[in-house]
Amino acid sequence: MKEITFRPKARLIKILGEQLIKDASVGIIELVKNSYDADATEVELIFDSLNTENAKIIIRDNGAGMDTETFLTKWMNPASGHKEVQKNRKIRTKLGRLPLGEKGVGRFAAQQIGNKLTLISKNSIDKKILSAEINWEEFDSAEKDLSEINIRYEESENSDFFPGNNSGTVLIIEKIRDKFSESDVKKIYSAIRRMKSPFRGANNFNVSISFENCPEEWGKYSDLNTSEILEKAPFTFIAIADDSGIVDWEYRFSFPGFRKRENKGKSDLFQETDITIDKDIKTGSFMIYLHAYLRGEPLKITQINPKDIDELSGISVYRDGIRILPYGEKGNDWLGLDNRRIQNPGQRIGNDQVIGMVEINQNENSVLKDKTNREGLIEDKYYEKFTKLITGVITLFERELYEDRKLFQKKQRKVEENIIKDKLNTVEKGLNEIEEKVQKKNEVPSVDIKETLNHIKPVYHELKTEIPVTIEELENEKKVLFNLAGTGLAAERFTHEFARIIGGALTSLDRLKKLIDLKDPKVKKETDALTSALEVLRNDIRLLGPMFYIKKVAREKELDIRKIIDNTVSLQEYMLTKENINLEITGGTFTIVMREGSLMQVFNNLLDNAIFWCSRKSELDKKQIRIIIDDINHTVYLTDSGPGVNSRFRDKIFDPFFSMKGEDGRGLGLYIVKEILDEKGFGIWLVNQEDYPGLLSGAGFKIVFNEQTE
Repeated sequence: MKEITFRPKARLIKILGEQLIKDASVGIIELVKNSYDADATEVELIFDSLNTENAKIIIRDNGAGMDTETFLTKWMNPASGHKEVQKNRKIRTKLGRLPLGEKGVGRFAAQQIGNKLTLISKNSIDKKILSAEINWEEFDSAEKDLSEINIRYEESENSDFFPGNNSGTVLIIEKIRDKFSESDVKKIYSAIRRMKSPFRGANNFNVSISFENCPEEWGKYSDLNTSEILEKAPFTFIAIADDSGIVDWEYRFSFPGFRKRENKGKSDLFQETDITIDKDIKTGSFMIYLHAYLRGEPLKITQINPKDIDELSGISVYRDGIRILPYGEKGNDWLGLDNRRIQNPGQRIGNDQVIGMVEINQNENSVLKDKTNREGLIEDKYYEKFTKLITGVITLFERELYEDRKLFQKKQRKVEENIIKDKLNTVEKGLNEIEEKVQKKNEVPSVDIKETLNHIKPVYHELKTEIPVTIEELENEKKVLFNLAGTGLAAERFTHEFARIIGGALTSLDRLKKLIDLKDPKVKKETDALTSALEVLRNDIRLLGPMFYIKKVAREKELDIRKIIDNTVSLQEYMLTKENINLEITGGTFTIVMREGSLMQVFNNLLDNAIFWCSRKSELDKKQIRIIIDDINHTVYLTDSGPGVNSRFRDKIFDPFFSMKGEDGRGLGLYIVKEILDEKGFGIWLVNQEDYPGLLSGAGFKIVFNEQTE
């Protein structure tokens, strides 16, 4: 058998650049990362004549630089893997860094930006200057082999770029592929501004931007500082999460005119949220910083520019202090925050409301690896667990800020109402003045009317901006309720149709029994089993019936409390069996007058919650639900052996849209229960084992079916 080797064409380099580097902003980030790997502490980006044909981009650092041998054996050998070896063996640089790159393809970023590259490097050992020029247009040829393209390089003793003993590397990119507009510059500025974490890692790594021969207004894109914006966030949450889901956290609420509140704690995500994690999958611990903002008038009070929030919002990931794209980019809802918020706008935060930074490092989180194209992490089992842990931490944050946000919005609503009233009065007053002046148009100069209009215009525009924000919040909540109502109607239609189908199936089965020989024990066994299964389904649907609303409002009637509870338990029989939960009912019974569907809804929601939280226990733990009927005091206790309700949330669990279930919860179940009972003058309270010894160790509810309060 003959042998042959690959002979790649020259244009492979161009193809690699286009496939691996999406655009100029990604390319520049990759080249700055190379400076980090070279132990640079300062990197300067110089954009020269960007919107002209003479445009060039200079990237200059003070890193270790390259000698000729390194250039020939490593830089000129793409995918050589020396950084990967360094990373795997934990070989750190003099500044204690592990390389961010490992594939050896980051250099192709330069050819994606411009067609000509001049590389000048002075190494820190022999201080010699290496210069090389690459014309990427030579690699466009479909005819030439890659080995036919020659790269010119030389050594020298001096260079104006490196005075004295300074080492480093300068990349001069010319023949820029695409003409740069201000929006392109803004995109690069945003990418560089977010490239380095403002908190941990890369503390001795600074990037600066300057402009030469560019429009003067572009100078505003030189300020890369974000600390002031983060410090002014009303809601701040800092946490450390480990593999097992244990989170140490600190929370702070601070806003002008409000009492500052701080809290800290230790939470078990598995017990306190709905996330399920495999503790055998080791992703390593990580830090997360979350800063949440309220849009509209609150941003004006804190003097935060909404455009800054637009630019920085989202949850970003940083490895050793350097950002991993595309997490946190606009439209990259990698954690599903926006969808969560649509489901529960009263409690959840969306990407446009939060600036978040997740900090990982190559020692602790080595299993989280980059994709080859530099566009994120490999989405394997480690990544899946990583995202679950982050979502769990965000859920903890949402619970903490819930009460503060509610109080804030309540007070702010009153303030905004007064502001809007004042502004409307200003508009009304101005219009009255105009009307008066128009009536006296022969006496009043037109300039007076113009001045009055100019006074009204800014007030009108402010109202135009503020009112839609409030409307959007109400619309989001309305959408949730409409979705639930639509689901309920669909379920009702499905149930009625399903009941009709089951009835028809039972009739057909009866006819079939008459046509076949039932003396055969196997045939009889199968038909009896099928009949039983259909009867169970019909019974379950019959039990569901009272819970649906119909056009004619259901009448109230006298109901036996034990019978209603038994029927509700029957509906949950499958889940109780599936989760291996033991349910016991003790006590007598009593009667009350109300709508049957409403009462079933009360117990079904409570039982549904109890089953959910019991299911969070491990298979080795005893899962129990206990219902105690006190027929003397017309009271029912429903309690479970789940994790219970954290003391921080005891006052919130009956609030609309507040949920401890994370992704699985809308925060309406207990709210609906309380509303139903309040309507009748009944009451429900969260109670614990210490006050009522017969209760289990988890959550406990006391429902009193007479007009009284506690």
